Amino acid sequence: MRFKDKVVLVTGAARGIGQEIATKFAVEGASVALNDINSSLLKDTIIHSGEIGNRLLAVPADVSNEAAVAEMIRIVEEEIGPVDIPSK
Repeated sequence: MRFKDKVVLVTGAARGIGQEIATKFAVEGASVALNDINSSLLKDTIIHSGEIGNRLLAVPADVSNEAAVAEMIRIVEEEIGPVDIPSK
């Protein structure tokens, strides 16, 4: 568990590569904040990754909107802690 006690933020986590990245971090013990603009698909990722048993948080937001990103970070920090590993 290389990422135990770490908080990771993964953008684009509703499908594809983002979903796989989120799942891999969860397998490695991280608390994962999952972001995507599509909140309904994000629920599928939570269900998929949640089978691993780690702390997961869905935070839908449009990352092209600066105010939405600031609010996303605020929610993540309030709910699961400061982000140790941000998505790029």
